[in-house]
Amino acid sequence: PVVPSLSPSSSSARASPSSSGASSGAASTSGTAFLPPSRLFELLPDGRTVHKEAPPDNGGMAAVAKALGRIGLQSYAAAFDSEGFDDIEFLLGLDSAERAAVATATGMDAKPGHAGKWVKFGFGEP
Repeated sequence: PVVPSLSPSSSSARASPSSSGASSGAASTSGTAFLPPSRLFELLPDGRTVHKEAPPDNGGMAAVAKALGRIGLQSYAAAFDSEGFDDIEFLLGLDSAERAAVATATGMDAKPGHAGKWVKFGFGEP
């Protein structure tokens, strides 16, 4: 897939060698688009992007599921995962108001006892 350039002048900056003498003003048809360099990702010739380096280890969903299990709320692990709450360090840093928002997003507030436990104690022991 070709990603359109944000700058109208960028297509002329990378004209193909065969069009170096022509000044038709048309964009290059080489099949590639100008993309700014990235510190984190590399664009492969087939159009896929991959990490240049492994992403930082934040414990992932396994750490979150284990922590939920320690406090008896392991049944919410799939909801945490589907809502993107898969960073244990981030979750450990939440205050009670932020934990209440997580409880709502994960459907935990359907059971007030579970939500209350999560909001009051987080991953700590009650």
